[in-house]
Amino acid sequence: MVESILDRALEELSPTTSLFKIFLHLSLRGAMSPSQIAEETGISPGTVRPALRTLLKRGFVTQREDGSYAAVEQLPLVKVLSHIYARLSKG
Repeated sequence: MVESILDRALEELSPTTSLFKIFLHLSLRGAMSPSQIAEETGISPGTVRPALRTLLKRGFVTQREDGSYAAVEQLPLVKVLSHIYARLSKG
């Protein structure tokens, strides 16, 4: 599943966008509130909240009852890096 969610994220979300950065942050760090995401990533809260709504609509994250957001799947850093490296190596 790691490959499929990462492939989908790399296809649908540009790695230079806030969407991708927030998705990856939640995938690696686990559930957190929008304010925590903003604080840890340095992305402004005014950008984080709309990005989370978009990620939620696209099925990359879920929202919990406490208002926090979580990636649909927790991803180990080593697998993320290995997968991205392999995709980049292919050209």
